[in-house]
Order: sequence, then structure tokens, then C-alpha cells
Amino acid sequence: MSIKSINGKSPIVVGPWGGTGGYPWDDGVYSTIRQIVIGHGAAIDSIRIEYDLKGRSVWSETHGGTDGGSETDKVKLDFPDEVLVSVSGHYGSVCGTPVIIRSLTFQSNSSTYGPFGTEDGTPFSLPVSSGKIIGFHGRSGSYLNSIGFYLKQMVSVPSYYGDTTGAAAVGGSPQTYGPWGGSGGTIFDDGVYTGVWQINLTRAVGISSIKVLYDRNGQAVWGNKHGFSSGVIPDKIIFDFPSEVLTHITGFYDSAIIMGPTVVRSLTFHTNKRTYGPYGDEYGTYFSTSFTNGRIVGFHGREGWYIDGIGVHVQEGKVAQQRFVSRPKTPTSPLVHYNMLAQAPSATYTDGEVAYGMVKEPVPMGPGPWGGEGGRAWDDGVYTGVKQIYVMRGAFIGSIQIEYDRSGHSIWSSRHGNSGHITHRVKLDFPHEVLTCVYGYYNTSKEDGPRVLRSLTFLTNRGKYGPFGDEFGAYFSSATTEGKVVGFHGRSGQHLDAIGVHMQHWLGDRRPAPKYVLSKYLF
Repeated sequence: MSIKSINGKSPIVVGPWGGTGGYPWDDGVYSTIRQIVIGHGAAIDSIRIEYDLKGRSVWSETHGGTDGGSETDKVKLDFPDEVLVSVSGHYGSVCGTPVIIRSLTFQSNSSTYGPFGTEDGTPFSLPVSSGKIIGFHGRSGSYLNSIGFYLKQMVSVPSYYGDTTGAAAVGGSPQTYGPWGGSGGTIFDDGVYTGVWQINLTRAVGISSIKVLYDRNGQAVWGNKHGFSSGVIPDKIIFDFPSEVLTHITGFYDSAIIMGPTVVRSLTFHTNKRTYGPYGDEYGTYFSTSFTNGRIVGFHGREGWYIDGIGVHVQEGKVAQQRFVSRPKTPTSPLVHYNMLAQAPSATYTDGEVAYGMVKEPVPMGPGPWGGEGGRAWDDGVYTGVKQIYVMRGAFIGSIQIEYDRSGHSIWSSRHGNSGHITHRVKLDFPHEVLTCVYGYYNTSKEDGPRVLRSLTFLTNRGKYGPFGDEFGAYFSSATTEGKVVGFHGRSGQHLDAIGVHMQHWLGDRRPAPKYVLSKYLF
């Protein structure tokens, strides 16, 4: 499904769904829909639409076959008060035919008409929105091969919380859209969460596998891996959740091989901050989920040797870009807060509505940072301790992300930095194992690259992790201060430019347990 325009006056071009056979047709844009004539049986044989153009009746051509055997139904709207707001249906193959439209259901602002045809194959849906359908387009031959729509927005979606920083203010139950793609493979559905942290995907001719790290009320939860990766190193798309939220995806689907099944050929991920991708070949039929405001909170689709089809669960609501304004707590709307990620961002839940925002907790600056002066400054603040660390690197340290402990609660930092294809995981036996020192190297010469970190090594009361990266350039160490590391700060952009620590100093004889070496979780 595609979205070609979305401003206040231009219609939104949605679709088409279905197959790529037949010939393209496009009725254009009118004032509204008066009636629809549908020929159907095992599939949708044809469709013909009566439009209204400023009070004048205009009939389209018949799109699809006109010969024998099918049943004909008419959907006559109560013009001008009744308008068409949504269309859903199924597409697939019938006894070896190319992919065609199998069924159609029409929904107006007052009634539902259908289903017409046979509800079998891959479902699709143009969701009900604050708009009306004012035109159709698609492909047809002996049957109706595909169908799409022109949608006119009527009312903008309100923001429940006023201005929000990268926030999705949403209400109600998540809505399910899609899947887009082929009808092969088996159905999968990760379910509904509160956000998306990371997406791992592999690709060959098409998207061969996908695995998603979700947020569930502050906890990181991996979904199952879907598709077949065959040992291929995945692309890893990591979002700065919750200040960065996944708003929609776009992509293409087509056959991966000649005469083969339809699969997802490429995916691009769009957030309230930037675009990631495309991953894969932009070839075939384009689709997009950007017809609705909100954030993606789950994926579903079809899987086999490839990702045959993909759809999304969306928590709808306005995604804005300005400062955060919290909603007051009320006795009937208890707020559940959790702090996670950099600069103590918090999420507020109330009556099913979620607002994400950034709340900076001022903390005294600890030792460092060591490294370059590029990128932007960040400070995770002070916690009880460090539980685990992810380091991503290439030629330089690309990023770092830390899981902290705060009085028994797990709190993840944001990902500081935005590059690296090799991942290292340092998992501490918290609370018995504590981080006591960080040291490494950073570039000082422009001939060696940007002034960013080249390597990191972590010391605990039980052993050593690393070095991760090349020990080349200027050396630094936090060992001048005894105690345990309870937070990180630094600078980052494309890479990890600099890093510093917050230390909790040992008091009297309160020292950590003696050092001994354990097997570490490193990959």
C-alpha cells in the first residue's frame, strides 16, 4: 500500500492491494461516492463506481471482466449525507490464477455493506479515519487484480497532551493493519507491546528474517525470529526509545524468483526523528503504513523461507515534536511511571493513554569525559549500579548502551552513538559483581580518523572484559578514583566521541569481594 501525498488539501493516494497482473486504471478524484456495482463469485470479477462531481453524476468504466457467471450487487449510498470511509477485503489466487481480489467489504459513516466475493486469502484493510474515499484506482483484466483509493482527510487528529517531545500521545486499543505482501508461508503475530527498541533483519533477494526487541512497560522483550536467516549477519536498527518512536514502515513486495511466491522485497523504517533504510531491493509493489498517526507497538505477517507478508499493530494518536507537557494525576487515572534511557526519560500511562517525554535529572558530573569534543553531550545520571553493557563497534566505537539498576528496577539507557556492526555484551553478576573501572583509547590525529573512541575495556571486582576495539591512540582510565561505577556520561553522534563515569566511592572498609575470574557472556 502506498501513501503519495498527505497535506491538508491534497488527497492521500492509498494502495493498491492485490496482484500485479492485468492493466492499471485510475478513476481520479471526485467530490464523493454515490454507488458501487460489484460483480463477484469466487472472486471479484468487476467493479464500477458512480461518483459525484460537484452535484453531477459521473460513472467510471467497468474495471474487470464482464462475461457471465457472476453475481451482481449494488451498494447505493444515501448521497450526500452518507460517505464511504473504509474498504477491506482479501486477495489471493483461485485455481492457479494470478493474485486477484477475492472479496470486498465497504463501510460508510452509517452502515457496512458486504462481504462480496469469497473471504479467502490475505486480508487487507483501509482503516476508518477522519476522511472519506473520493476515488478508486487499481489493476484489472479478466478479474479485479488490485484496488486502491484516494482518501480526503476531513479532520486532523488531536494531540491529547498538547506539545510533546518526540511523543506519541495515544488512547484506546491498538489497531491492526495489513499484512502487505504474499499469501504464502504461515501466519505469525508478535502481539502488542508499548514500543519498539530494536529490529534485526536479514535479507537475500527479499527480506529473509526479522526479529524485534519490544518495550513492555519499561522491560525489554524479544519477539520470536520470523523467517530463515541461514547464519547471515543481520542488519540492526536501534531506536533511541522512548524519545524516538517507530511511526510507520514502507517497503516493496514482489516475487523473489521468477514465477515464485510473493514476498517482502524491502523495508524502510520511519520514526519521529529519522528514516532507516531501505533494507533490500525496492522492486515491485510499494506499500506504506503512514495513513494513520501513532506509533507501531507490534508486528504480524506471514513467514517461510522469507518474510512473505508484514503488518503492524498501531497505537494511534498524535506524534508531536515539541516540549513535553505532562498530564496531571487524578484519583481515577493512576499514573505508572518508569524511568529508562538517557537523561531519565519517563513514560506516563493514564486511562490507556501513553505520553513519552524527556525529563532531565540534574546530577553532579563525574570523572571525564575522555575523548573528542564532537557529537552532543549526554548524561545518564546516577543509579544503584550497572547490570550489563552493549558495545557496538567497527573501525571505531560506534555506540554504547547500558542497563542500570535503580533500587531493584532495571533501567536501560538510550543508545549513545549510531554506528557499528560488531556487538559485544558485558553481563555482570549484579549485585555481587560491580564495575570498578573503565579504560580505553581514542583518536588524537586527523590522519587516523575522527577524534572518537577506538577501544573500551571494563574492569570489575571479578575480572576484565575487553578490550573491545583497537588499542591505538591516546590512553585514558577512570582508575584514579576508587569505588564503583554508577552511571555514564559523554558525547556521541555517529560514533561514541567521549565517555566519562559517575563513581560511588568506597566508605571505610566497605570494599567489593575479592577478584576471581568467571566465564563471561561476550559476543
